[in-house]
Amino acid sequence: MAAVAGEGNGEIENAMTPDTLYKLAPPLIALQFAAFGWRVNREINLTGDRRALWIPIPDVLNIMGLFATVVCLIVLPIARDSHFWLSRMVLGAGYVFIAFHPFTMAAHYRLWSREARDKYVTDGRGNSYATGEELASSSLSIVLAVLVAAYIGTH
Repeated sequence: MAAVAGEGNGEIENAMTPDTLYKLAPPLIALQFAAFGWRVNREINLTGDRRALWIPIPDVLNIMGLFATVVCLIVLPIARDSHFWLSRMVLGAGYVFIAFHPFTMAAHYRLWSREARDKYVTDGRGNSYATGEELASSSLSIVLAVLVAAYIGTH
């Protein structure tokens, strides 16, 4: 027990070790790939609808998070061992983004709105790039990811 607790003062030493970090990185990468794969599969199945195709904000955040995760949790640790602090920050932010992804994607499809997709039909416009709910959820996920990364970086 003394090896876990810091000299009997109750503080946990080395709560995040490189070994723990390397165990948490693959599930995050798998979740990010699954989220993006779902989106790509959906777009492939809708190509016959002759509608505009784009990558929505939650997927842009997911792709950026995927690249940051691979670079900071796989590539940098292989190249050097001095970026452990950055890897921890990216891991925390990555999990925040993937946790928000389904909620922000639901906001993209207006599932949080009473009007749902009917709003586009009633106001005569096509689908917009981003809904208000999607912008709010994306903004909240960015703010929380930055706060989590900052907190991890200072502790």
